[in-house]
Amino acid sequence: MNIMRKRLKSLGILITLFFLASFILLFVSLNIKQIKKEVVKPPIKKVSLDNDVDITSPIIDISRWQLPVDMDYDQLAGQVNGVIVRVQHGISMKKTNNAAYKNGQDKAMASHITEFQKRNVPVAVYAYVNGKSDDEMRQEADKFYERAAKYKPTFWWLDVEEVTMKTGFNQGIEAFRKQLVKRGAKNIGIYTQDWFVTANNIDVSPYDSTWLAHYGGDTGYWDTSPVTTINYDLHQYTSRGRLNGFAGDLDFNRVSTLAEYNKIFNHGRLMK
Repeated sequence: MNIMRKRLKSLGILITLFFLASFILLFVSLNIKQIKKEVVKPPIKKVSLDNDVDITSPIIDISRWQLPVDMDYDQLAGQVNGVIVRVQHGISMKKTNNAAYKNGQDKAMASHITEFQKRNVPVAVYAYVNGKSDDEMRQEADKFYERAAKYKPTFWWLDVEEVTMKTGFNQGIEAFRKQLVKRGAKNIGIYTQDWFVTANNIDVSPYDSTWLAHYGGDTGYWDTSPVTTINYDLHQYTSRGRLNGFAGDLDFNRVSTLAEYNKIFNHGRLMK
């Protein structure tokens, strides 16, 4: 009887050890399978901002004529696809005015750029071209770059609206563009009007993009497009646009395709 009890006791211990070992193996096996499952899980797909862009929403261009104190940046940021901010009106003025210092710098450029970028709105910049010689054009380009480069704009626009040189104007604005390239700017475009290009034989081919102003009835809405052979990506269609968050008029601009938007505003992302 004692021997049998010892045998049964030993047998019980062995059976217990067997089941315990089996349980441990099963537990380990299940965990290994779980780990394997977690390892082979496909990566989470990040949604591109491209999918959130409604190209029917306006792109606005602004300067100190739109006072920062009058702008509700939170409201405006939710209604626009991008902003183009004026950096300067040339590099010298006869006197200061409400929008620019005597050195030409726009008084609100820093506020406008910073406030919209803080809200993840992509920002491009523009400079009114006002040089009277090739050398002045290059000086304007230098100031434009020095004032705006730290903000890493998505695009650099030359605002060409008047002939400021007695001769060689086309050569002069090309001197401006080349100096910007020399300083390190990428994505350089020209803002103008189709009739102005034709009347003054402006060569738009060196630029990465063309932005045309063509208002039609200037109704506050898009009611017409330029009839031109000029290949353009951006159309300024009214100076009387209205948005919640600002009581005054705004310039509205539009792109026709998502590809044009991505080209100008880096797929809705801030530049790195």
